[in-house]
Amino acid sequence: MATATALLNKATSESKRKNSATAASEPDHVAELAYTLWESRGCPIGSPEEDWFKAEQELAATAGSANDR
Repeated sequence: MATATALLNKATSESKRKNSATAASEPDHVAELAYTLWESRGCPIGSPEEDWFKAEQELAATAGSANDR
C-alpha cells in the first residue's frame, strides 16, 4: 500500500511535467498545502488527488485575488 507522502510525491512529479506558468501550480506550494489539507482531514488513506486539486484551487484563488489588487 502506498503512503500518502509517496502519493503526494507522485502528484508533484506529475504537476512538474505539466509545467504550468501560474503561481498556483508551483509544485512545492501545492504539495505543502495538499499535505496540510490531508492532515486536517485526519490523514485518511486513499484519494490524495482530492487534497491536491483543492490545494491548486485555493492557491489559484489566492493568486487571482492578489492580481486583482
